[in-house]
Amino acid sequence: MADDRPFYAPDRLPPVPRQSRRGELLFEFLAGHHRIRCELLDYGDLGIEVQFWRNEEFEWSRRFDPRLDSTRTPRDLAIAWAHEERTAIESARRDQEG
Repeated sequence: MADDRPFYAPDRLPPVPRQSRRGELLFEFLAGHHRIRCELLDYGDLGIEVQFWRNEEFEWSRRFDPRLDSTRTPRDLAIAWAHEERTAIESARRDQEG
């Protein structure tokens, strides 16, 4: 056999660079000196992901699966949660200032 290394050897295949995938802009605002950006990524049957970015750096995300709520779409759930997060960020910023 030409290659006796196991298939999981770290140097067997070169790493594939990750491609950044930008989503649909939901909103963008300033919190102090930070620019906060919220994007939605649609994964079809797998649901919707909400991503928060601070000054062009990824901060956190949450995915909303279609099985979470049978009365609302994942998009509706994602948008509602994103607005709650925005309210919390803005409220925390006001508390810091005052």
